[in-house]
Amino acid sequence: MSLRNESIKPKVVLDTKPLIKLFAREDGWETVQKISLKAEAEEIEAAISVVTLTEICYKYLQEKRPDLAKTRTEQLRYAISFRKLEINDEVAVKAGEFKGKYNVSIADSFIAAAAYLEGAVVISDDPEFKRIPEIRTFTEDEFVSHL
Repeated sequence: MSLRNESIKPKVVLDTKPLIKLFAREDGWETVQKISLKAEAEEIEAAISVVTLTEICYKYLQEKRPDLAKTRTEQLRYAISFRKLEINDEVAVKAGEFKGKYNVSIADSFIAAAAYLEGAVVISDDPEFKRIPEIRTFTEDEFVSHL
């Protein structure tokens, strides 16, 4: 499948893991940065679930880094290149279906449900998303190679 041939802009929902890679400059962060720059240039429609704000916040608080918890969540809250996908009743029910059918984490089920309802691809290297056949998932490298 090639995203290059589609007449409309690719729609993506970034999982939390790629964003943590970017923030921490972990292995592969440059690829996530490329995706972020494509979003800023409006070459792709990028979004995050509001659940990602929760995950980012508690990750840094668990590491006893309240400064980073505040900084990183604020960066994402105000990043205009990433739409924030809210949890409404439709997302909540779909997340419950994914959680019940595929036994994925509740956070991943919300992210997957938001992507499903947006008609978007999930960008993540988390294998949990591959267990949900209703959504398409690419690692950061796979996605960039399709552009």
